[in-house]
Amino acid sequence: MKNKTSQRRDDWLPDVERADIPIYLAVAEAIAADIQDGRLRGGDHLPTQRTLAKRLNLDVTTVARGYSEAARRGLVEARVGAGTFVRRSSPQPTRVGRQFDLADRSMNQPPDVADPDVLTAIADSFQVVSESMPSVLRYQPLGGSMRDRAAAIRWLSNRGIDAGPEAVYVTAGAHVALGAIVAKIGSPDDVIGCDQITYSGIKEVASTLRRRLMGLPGDAHGMLPAALDRAARENRVRVVYVNPTLRNPTVETMPIQRRSEIVQVARKHGIAIIEDDAYGMLPTAGPPPFAALAPEITFYVTTLAKCLAPGLRIAYLVAPRDQRASGVLSALRAVSVMASPVCATLATHWIESGLADAVLASVRSSTRARQRLLKRYLPADIVQTDEHAFHAWIRLKKPWTRAHLVDWMRGYALGVVASDRFCVDIEAPEALRVCLGGAASLQETELAIQALWGALQTEPNAI
Repeated sequence: MKNKTSQRRDDWLPDVERADIPIYLAVAEAIAADIQDGRLRGGDHLPTQRTLAKRLNLDVTTVARGYSEAARRGLVEARVGAGTFVRRSSPQPTRVGRQFDLADRSMNQPPDVADPDVLTAIADSFQVVSESMPSVLRYQPLGGSMRDRAAAIRWLSNRGIDAGPEAVYVTAGAHVALGAIVAKIGSPDDVIGCDQITYSGIKEVASTLRRRLMGLPGDAHGMLPAALDRAARENRVRVVYVNPTLRNPTVETMPIQRRSEIVQVARKHGIAIIEDDAYGMLPTAGPPPFAALAPEITFYVTTLAKCLAPGLRIAYLVAPRDQRASGVLSALRAVSVMASPVCATLATHWIESGLADAVLASVRSSTRARQRLLKRYLPADIVQTDEHAFHAWIRLKKPWTRAHLVDWMRGYALGVVASDRFCVDIEAPEALRVCLGGAASLQETELAIQALWGALQTEPNAI
């Protein structure tokens, strides 16, 4: 016999007759009030969204948004394939319209580690830092200690990169590395080629350093070699930025043939390649990086932020052996002096102990679970993504616009960013980058994806 609390509460009907707040908030407020008054108890199985929408004469999207708001407040939880339940230990309800966590959902970030054993190992790893006091509180050599560089080399070997300690540098995050490279290679008059839809961070770096970016057309495989060749001849492109694996935001991975063709053009014109391999560790197999194909002209950057944890703030830079590299190192010293020895020591221990591999495995597992949810609810014809990516590129259909949907999705457990942020030299398409990572649980992510799909099936002015 089923436990009473597991039976669906189809008798429950929220009071949403409040004109001063949106209906979806009224649904969440009604859940909070009924928990407080005892009409709903922990474990109660709420009506399906469609059933409740029919009884209240509402659009199912409005009810979905109300349930999602209640989940975000910690009042209910969605169980995959089962439905929505009142939490058995719900927080004290408060009558507030919205509550936001501290995560910046505009940033693309991996799912939080959920495996209890891995979390315990992470907590224990901080003891290693405390045992290294006070040395980790002192200034360190530019580019990191030899031990930190050795750990970096070990990590980079997973991508087929064979570099000595003299070419590998530990930096305070990928932005610091990219900024130092952009500041020092080429001349101020040189143009930096990039994809027409590219990582917003390189736009910010180039703007800050007053370097011009030029968006180059591409196809399903990435940047067109002919476009780079033409830009080199006609527009003084002497540097090219690529984010070739699970590109942010459009998620495609450049195949080996296209990478080789880009390398040929770069060698022909003396173009330096900046390779941002932020997501390169996520696929279990993939094309080799540019740094393995053309190490003599490639400045390679990979970060632990996207495959392990953003809070580590550690990235690794592999520089080619030429005069340009020495200028980059001076720029690194000028902008950051050193990476945090505390973070570097932690990262090195994770790599040496194998904990980094365990964290990466957890991130991959959580990412695949979120991708399955995305595939379950959203049609393939509007979604561009990859099973190894924790972000997706959503192409909108009329009458929805990116501005309207970004506004509508505020407060949900998805990071939704309009295409404008990523475009260079083209008109922004009606598209969004959706981040599936961060602090949200799998259940909260499912509710948010349901809400997104519900919205896309509804006229914007009907919500």
